[in-house]
Amino acid sequence: MKKFEINRENFGFHFKNLTEKEIDKNGISLKDIENLEYKINRAIKSIKDLREKGIAKGHNEKVLFTRLPYQSEEKPQLIERIKSYGERVRNKYKYVVSLGIGGSYLGNQVLIDALCHPYQTKKDIPKVFFAGNNVDPSSLQGLLDEINLEETMFIVISKSGTTMETMASFLYIFQKVNERGLKPENHFTVITDRKKGVLRKISKELNLQSFEVPEGIGGRWSVLSEVGLVLAATVGIDIEKLLNGAKKMDEITKNEDIFENPAYLYAIFSYLLYKEKGFNETVIMPYSDRLKSFSYWYVQLLSESLGKEKDRDGNIVNEGRTPIPALGTTDMHSQTQQHREGKYNKVITFIEIEDFGKSNITLPNENLFSEKLNFLNGKKFSTLLNTALHANEIALKNAKRPSCKIKISKLDEFTLGMLFYFFEIATAFEGELLNVNPYDQPGVEDYKKIMKEKLQNEG
Repeated sequence: MKKFEINRENFGFHFKNLTEKEIDKNGISLKDIENLEYKINRAIKSIKDLREKGIAKGHNEKVLFTRLPYQSEEKPQLIERIKSYGERVRNKYKYVVSLGIGGSYLGNQVLIDALCHPYQTKKDIPKVFFAGNNVDPSSLQGLLDEINLEETMFIVISKSGTTMETMASFLYIFQKVNERGLKPENHFTVITDRKKGVLRKISKELNLQSFEVPEGIGGRWSVLSEVGLVLAATVGIDIEKLLNGAKKMDEITKNEDIFENPAYLYAIFSYLLYKEKGFNETVIMPYSDRLKSFSYWYVQLLSESLGKEKDRDGNIVNEGRTPIPALGTTDMHSQTQQHREGKYNKVITFIEIEDFGKSNITLPNENLFSEKLNFLNGKKFSTLLNTALHANEIALKNAKRPSCKIKISKLDEFTLGMLFYFFEIATAFEGELLNVNPYDQPGVEDYKKIMKEKLQNEG
């Protein structure tokens, strides 16, 4: 390897600390990558077919997440409809509650955390709450204590319309809206299957505003679809800029030279460290509170996509790395001890933001404690944050622990779109290397079936 980073405008992938050069036997060599040539070439072809045809080996439905970045050009009327809806909600409602779980929740949480004020205090923007992602009664009742139903729009997201957590919350809230004498069509929007399912039937019978979970888009791949864009529009997020960031990453990751393709190379390193070196846990560690929920979004993406009992040929493989969410600097005071001195089974992926813009803070050059705290004098908080990241990188390298870094210029709609799509393509590519189906989730369906049977039997 002649270089150890791939840099594009607004985005960089730095992988030197994954290589044999830096961490000796725990790292990956050029020879290791060359030995994987057959699988790499096969994976490149598979992702190309996915982009061009929407077909994935071993999956009996279309897979179309790679088309989502191009909605502004391919579905301009839809984008305008979403934007108009968002403007109406902003002008009329004080609160928006998003009801969903899994892919219908995690990506939306990232959008709000990353792109809105951390305390959502802007008077002309509705305050967003999340529900339907658990069935803890105290959480839902606490939410209803906080909001005024007359001033609230509820966005209910479920493709099937039978998701237990989401629909239980919806039914209870619907009852409260009815008891208040409010019109459901003024307070509920649904995002569900275009033609079938319980929620689609409800939306037609009650004349509710509705959007679609698009064909060929699984929940964990759906944040750039109507599932995420509708909520984003209600708080004034620039959804076209978000899609443009994803489109830029799609263009970058079409390069078949793996050393110019950050997503493919990230997947290759992850695969080799897992299969050849025994690093079966991956820690995703952004250095920004605004990206804390991004770690949890990635946990679902990786777990459901690659955690499979069988490969595409039907062999029992019990595959997949275990993702662990972390946050810098917070978890340097909780997890880093394990990262640096625990088992040699973890790869750390840092996410660094270069410019925090207007939200940055600079400490004074002099204060009452300048003598004892002189290392803080005149420092920007972004300097403190990223210096901690760099120190963590060095400490891990010194202990021969693999780590890499994703670096973005700033956090806005464009770079967040890039981040979402980077990890989606990397996960899809790693699935091809592992020869598993990244687009199904039979383990999830199994427990859902058992749970529904038990609930029915218990009356």
